[in-house]
Amino acid sequence: MENNPPNKNKRIVLKAAAVLAGVFLILSAASFPMKTVYYTVYTNKLSEGVRIAQVSDLHSCYYGKNMKSLIEAIDETSPDVVVLTGDIYDDSVNNDNTRAFLKQIGRKYPCYYVTGNHEQWSGSWDSFAREAESFGIHVLDGENSDAFGITLCGSGVNYSASIEKCAEEADSGNFNVLLAHYPEQIEYYRSFGKFDLILSGHAHGGQWRIPGILNGLYAPNQGLFPEYAGGRYDFEDSVMIVSRGLSRTKEIIPRIFNNPELVIIDIVPDAG
Repeated sequence: MENNPPNKNKRIVLKAAAVLAGVFLILSAASFPMKTVYYTVYTNKLSEGVRIAQVSDLHSCYYGKNMKSLIEAIDETSPDVVVLTGDIYDDSVNNDNTRAFLKQIGRKYPCYYVTGNHEQWSGSWDSFAREAESFGIHVLDGENSDAFGITLCGSGVNYSASIEKCAEEADSGNFNVLLAHYPEQIEYYRSFGKFDLILSGHAHGGQWRIPGILNGLYAPNQGLFPEYAGGRYDFEDSVMIVSRGLSRTKEIIPRIFNNPELVIIDIVPDAG
């Protein structure tokens, strides 16, 4: 029996590569649309419910003219407050989309913003923060702010010092929400015994997922198979919710089974 000629083997390899590339493109396209994801957290510290919209890791990604699709998605959920958990501005792309978004959202809702790593890498965080404040956004940097019966605790540029300050000033009798960009530091956050809910981002959902099998392939600061890629994590004393983020165009490797997401959290009085 004769071996396949080299040209025939080459054609087989090229066809297989074309099929794989096609499958990859289809999966990437299916993972492109934004989803709105809902969570409910129960507490005996509130008498009335509060709805939070969490926007994270936008990286100035485009969501239609004047960021229409993202703004409309938030409007549809009617949040009491919007929190921005870092990497809203970016260090390497034009930030006009972020400006358009913040300008509108700051007029519509009480908004609270903490920095992420990309804002700091830019070297322009101070100017970004001033600009956000000019749009009506509350920038937190080691500060606590009461809103709708909950306390929002904001990490800052001096990360550990800012969280320690927030914890020191937080009242354990209040429902305290820590806005902190890095989910991998959850044990540090929990060590204070003050934060009922932690809202983070940074991991971008682990970029690739296999639902029900693999929650994320790789995340910054966590490496392969990250423990905190995205979703809800329940602990004895607190809950952490990690947004999969909203960036979908900056990454060289596209998302797979990992749609960008707007996160909605309902904090509900515990009837029990």
